[in-house]
Amino acid sequence: MHTLPVVDYHVHLTDTFTIDRAVVLATSRKLKFGIVSHPGANYGIETDADLRAYVDRLHQFPVYAGLQPVHLGWADAFSDEAIQQLDYVLMDADTVPLDDGSYLAIWRHDLFIEDMDAFMDRYMNYILQILTGEPIQIFGRPTFLPINFARHHDELWTQDRVTQIIDAARERNIALEIQENIRIPTPEFVTLAKKAGIKFTFGTNARNHNAGNLKYCLETAQACGLTEDDMFLVN
Repeated sequence: MHTLPVVDYHVHLTDTFTIDRAVVLATSRKLKFGIVSHPGANYGIETDADLRAYVDRLHQFPVYAGLQPVHLGWADAFSDEAIQQLDYVLMDADTVPLDDGSYLAIWRHDLFIEDMDAFMDRYMNYILQILTGEPIQIFGRPTFLPINFARHHDELWTQDRVTQIIDAARERNIALEIQENIRIPTPEFVTLAKKAGIKFTFGTNARNHNAGNLKYCLETAQACGLTEDDMFLVN
């Protein structure tokens, strides 16, 4: 029986998975959801007024109001005061910028990357840009890899790369997400991060009734001896 504060901080709403349905599901699972949306024109969050309206709407319900930006420099569109109305900002490194101004959507299942080493150099640079420069509280999906070479996880996530992520997160007090649906990071990574004083969150990245299904998260927390002191909590 876990005694941790259980929150799924990585839940998205859709036209069918509405805030009302999310609240009912969270209540039935005896936990709390953090709702995230992406800033930008496609999501109707482009200005301070948009951001405040988004937060105000979510705060009418028993959920946390989060934001999940996908590009560097996202905060330039908003004032510090508006951003501070959010309960947290979660950002992952799944949209990797390329030299020509386009982006590599590494979450796509049909994506193929030929040169693993060149990709990892670019990927690590992007991760460290996020961790050292972006105004975030949670780094999502740490150690995710594109599907065509995910089987090389242990080879590619070297001690040096893992240490760089953990050290950068610790420097700015950024929590690391334990991701349910892709079962990362490993217990070994979590143990190292715990020893470094890192805080953790749980997340499903769900847009449906998988939200709050935190089996891997809780198993990993137990295996690594996480306590309430190791968990990120909204202020």
